[in-house]
Amino acid sequence: MSKKSIILRYVIGTLVAIVMFFIAISIRNIYGQTELLEIYRALSDGFTVPGIIFIGFGLLFWFANLGSFDGIGYALKHLFTMLIPFNRKKQGTYAEHLEAKKPIHGFGFMFIIGGVFLLTGIIFMILFLSVPTA
Repeated sequence: MSKKSIILRYVIGTLVAIVMFFIAISIRNIYGQTELLEIYRALSDGFTVPGIIFIGFGLLFWFANLGSFDGIGYALKHLFTMLIPFNRKKQGTYAEHLEAKKPIHGFGFMFIIGGVFLLTGIIFMILFLSVPTA
């Protein structure tokens, strides 16, 4: 993988996470808040949501590479080829399906971006919990 494609993954991933952040804080109406407690709550939620989503998708890709979904993929592929009328394509065996499977590479950036956003969300949650209430 070239450095340009690696940088592009990080840039696109970060932009997607930032858009998710702004959607989350807009739902919390942070722009109309004047209380410090509510601002910290909105920022904590805004950073935590993309962090959890990115880490979750990274784990999903990792489990897919380990073969957790191979049986389901083979069964669905076999089911759809059976439902198509006049399909003369020969369906391979499960062993052939496993040999033809290509692993997913280059999804580690999702853990890094998700971790940074989640860590920032945890920092704002600590700030939220440290603000004295009236």
